[in-house]
Amino acid sequence: MTEFEIIEASATYNGLMQGWIGAYFTAFTAYCVVAYLVGSKLSTRQATFISACYFVYGSLCILGCYGSGMLLTEFAEAARDINPDRSFVARVPVIIISIVIFSVSLVGSLRFMWDIRHPKTK
Repeated sequence: MTEFEIIEASATYNGLMQGWIGAYFTAFTAYCVVAYLVGSKLSTRQATFISACYFVYGSLCILGCYGSGMLLTEFAEAARDINPDRSFVARVPVIIISIVIFSVSLVGSLRFMWDIRHPKTK
């Protein structure tokens, strides 16, 4: 691949990664709003169905973001090999930290729904 093709592919995977992030945070926000507004009124089946769908969708978004990010780092390394004078920034630790943050927010939102459905009595 030429340097231009690698940069174009990097931009594409960067856009894909941002798309996965946007899709995840849209679902995250929707789930938290549903949990807050109607979580206590849902039947056990309804809450389980919504939570399972959210968990699967959120996991797919996280995995999609991870895959796109890892390909982005591979393209950045290939571009660096072709032209060492140009600065390409794509670091694996940043992607891993992002995935950990998304995973914690996924589990945290499920816990939020649990707490709404099972309030502590004093």
